Amino acid sequence: MHPTSRNSRWLVEPLIGVALVAVWAIGFPTHLVSFVPVRGDMVWYTTPYAFLIAVGFATGIALSRVATSVSLVIVGALLATQLLFWAARFSSTSWSAYLTLLVFATLVGLHATRRMRVVAPLVLILCAVVVSALLVLPRFSATGIDGLINGKHMSTVALIPDLLVCAGAAALITFGFWYLGTQLRLASPALRARSSEALSPILRNLAPTLLTLRPALEPAIAVAFYGLWIIAEAGRSASWPWPSFPFTLGLLAASIAVARSFPRLAVALPGVLLATQLFVIPTRFGSTTWPVYFAVPLTCLIVSAMAGGRIRWLSLPIAVVYVAAITTLMTVPPLSDGYGWTAWVGVGTSVDNVVGSFAAVLVVGLILTSGAWYIGYGLRASQLKRAADAKLDATVDELRSAEIDLIVANERDRIAQDVHDIMAHSLAVIIAQADGARFIGPQRPDAISASLERIAASARTSLAEVRMLIESLVESPEGHSNPTLDDLDDLVQRMRGAGLAITVDRFGDQTMLTPGQQLAVYRIVQESLTNALKHAGALPTARLTLDWRGPGLALTVASSGALPQRRDSNARGRGHSRGLYGMRERARLAGGWLTADVDDEEPGGYLVTAFVPTACAVEQASEAAPEVTLLHEAGSR
Repeated sequence: MHPTSRNSRWLVEPLIGVALVAVWAIGFPTHLVSFVPVRGDMVWYTTPYAFLIAVGFATGIALSRVATSVSLVIVGALLATQLLFWAARFSSTSWSAYLTLLVFATLVGLHATRRMRVVAPLVLILCAVVVSALLVLPRFSATGIDGLINGKHMSTVALIPDLLVCAGAAALITFGFWYLGTQLRLASPALRARSSEALSPILRNLAPTLLTLRPALEPAIAVAFYGLWIIAEAGRSASWPWPSFPFTLGLLAASIAVARSFPRLAVALPGVLLATQLFVIPTRFGSTTWPVYFAVPLTCLIVSAMAGGRIRWLSLPIAVVYVAAITTLMTVPPLSDGYGWTAWVGVGTSVDNVVGSFAAVLVVGLILTSGAWYIGYGLRASQLKRAADAKLDATVDELRSAEIDLIVANERDRIAQDVHDIMAHSLAVIIAQADGARFIGPQRPDAISASLERIAASARTSLAEVRMLIESLVESPEGHSNPTLDDLDDLVQRMRGAGLAITVDRFGDQTMLTPGQQLAVYRIVQESLTNALKHAGALPTARLTLDWRGPGLALTVASSGALPQRRDSNARGRGHSRGLYGMRERARLAGGWLTADVDDEEPGGYLVTAFVPTACAVEQASEAAPEVTLLHEAGSR
């Protein structure tokens, strides 16, 4: 998204960067700069480099959307500067600026282009290793921030195991935040069109295996969490009257492990730990073990993402209570190791410092916990949205298949109707001519030639129409031919030649009908006359009446014949045959109606009555329909 776009989403990342720098600066106002060694002595004085490095990290966050590759170069260059330029390295408190790089990793996973999705995680993992070296090794941090925090003043070689543990944990955490960004990318509607590219090729290939191992993710995180802390604190827990740290650490690790399967238990375990620490002094964490509390926001994230129902909503206020208790245990000297956070960071234990530390730790803890809960909530919402989208896509596919089936069925019905209209008429004429020639052949041999000529003409006409029907199936779905009212006279002559005595009456002046209406009228007359020829028995007769004196065409076809030859199929209820069904459908689609039944006034008769409105009448009715509806609604009120 380019900044010149009207969409203001590109402002989100700069605002995040500014907010993170502001929180960092407010939380550590007296330690914005690094310490500088002078001839072996540690002298503290003010330099702007550490603050500039933090601002540089915020700049990388701000550019993560519009220029992801540039942001990666900026962050890498800043870390390289810290490796080479000792004055730019962070102190024992300002190192917390490195936490902003986790937000940066998430944004890179969210906004990285297709070409960057393989390179970006590798660069981020390399940055995590560099940060670990800056935190642990004295060569890159004067005495080593790890040594300042944990009290380990050892040589660089002796700190190699700590470096490996820290680098491994930092790489896993960084990769996890990058993967979180890729998942958020899948859930983003603005990036949905590119969702097929959201994962790198490596993750796409590993997706089936990862899905199989998904239930073991939380227990694996808990085991890694427990194991890394035990290694980091080996040899220290024995200094207490009893080794409490493995048990207190185990409660938090257990809360992570069961957060997916037993969320209520996971939410309760940190409360059990905090209640124990409030009353049992040996169980409290000290200057080296307080980061174990980060398990609380991690548990909150998992519960928010995986749990359902009331516990998911209750986990946030419960976590807020836990943060308040943790802050109290960390900053109030009587409840910590006698000194608290102010002593751990080297600012003294005065009342003002204790109050300031309490406020700073509480705000940071609330931000981290709330952010973790909302991240979990967003992951759950995105998962539900993807499931809903999958169901919607499946429903759309089913509806599309049903629509295609309906179209195919309608087309088959149309083809069957057209074939019926063509072949029934032609075959009825051919049968009538053939039977007539067979009966009168012995008495009038000269009439056989005329009958055969009519049979051949009807067959040719039928064959031509069938060919046109077949061509229409390939070229156009509108129909195989479009007979008009002008073709009725030819139709009547063919039927007369087939032996049907027809009388035609016309009333009024012919008005305009649409081509579709004319085709409907032609097919109705054709089917009615064909039925009269087939079913009226010996000496069939028919009267066709076309009345134009109303708002449309009213037509009737009255047929009769000898009663003994009348078939049962022409009794009442005969209207469900395909021919009569087709006539009714054609009349309805033309805007009119049709009835067909036995003629009560004529013994052995059958009457077909239809009405087709003119095009003008149809338009007037369409325009008047909304007005009638409004008047009806007004009257009902």
